Amino acid sequence: MTATANPAASAIVFVAMYVGAIGDNAPIRPSTITWMSDAVAERRKDSERRGYYTAAMKKEKDVISFCDAIGVQRGPIWYANNSREPVRDESIDALINNGAVLNIRTHLSTNSPLARYTLAPDFAALLVPEMTGSALHEAIAKWQKTHLTPTGRRRAQLRRDPALNDESVHVHLPGAGIRTLHPGPSSVILKGVAEQFSTHLKQPNVLFISQPGEKVNLIDGHALESMGITVNKSALLPDCLMADLAPDHDEVWFIEAVFSGGVITNERKESLLAWAASQGLSPERCRFLSAFESRTHPEAKKALPMLADGTFAWFNDEPEHLLIWDSINLD
Repeated sequence: MTATANPAASAIVFVAMYVGAIGDNAPIRPSTITWMSDAVAERRKDSERRGYYTAAMKKEKDVISFCDAIGVQRGPIWYANNSREPVRDESIDALINNGAVLNIRTHLSTNSPLARYTLAPDFAALLVPEMTGSALHEAIAKWQKTHLTPTGRRRAQLRRDPALNDESVHVHLPGAGIRTLHPGPSSVILKGVAEQFSTHLKQPNVLFISQPGEKVNLIDGHALESMGITVNKSALLPDCLMADLAPDHDEVWFIEAVFSGGVITNERKESLLAWAASQGLSPERCRFLSAFESRTHPEAKKALPMLADGTFAWFNDEPEHLLIWDSINLD
């Protein structure tokens, strides 16, 4: 089975139809799918479907409360909570590439918990119960000719291209030209990191910047390969990886642009260190930076208490300052 013809793909499409995530309406996130269960899926009243969507946009405990309120024994959920990455990076990504699913919020950072996925309206039209028989077969054939050809896939790919958006963020990489990022505050933070924070490194070099729908840019991928570093789609990498290539520094910075989640916690730091070790990077040479819009931004106030030990925080509006969170050492 392929990533578009497997149980995960079916679950994605079902949940999108269940909550009405079509076009610009009611976008979903991976947890909207993983938190679904057979018992909830059988409840089809409009009020129940809206109720599930409202709860799933909050926390899993809200889904549990919703089930209690409508008298449903929730039962086993469709996917374990730690399966969000395969759902998102395999089936959702493949459905986007085929034009069946849209990412309507490309400005969100890759690790943002906010919802962003909907069904493309012309694909959702194939799932209308009244569409049957020869009319359905003709509609499917037309959709396939439009979307599953090389040119159709190229159209889907171009919808992800930030260069086609007038509000895209243009970033001057240190000594490496200009990169165009998707519109949005996370990209603005990454621009500050690349153009301002990097000036405090002796020989800065951006190894990669991750964007929605593009785990590793093609050019970045070649650079990583030349270093002997391999990246697969399931790797939980940060928004940006930057190196200080000066021989007397020889450091690698793991950087998260924190606007709507994604701060480097102790757990996150440990997972990044494990990945670094698997790639031959010395833990002593790894640095971790959570970058924010401002110290006064609500996300910064919420995230700072969760900062991992031995990490740094940087603020776009105060580029000459660096916050260090570490154990006291007065020696």
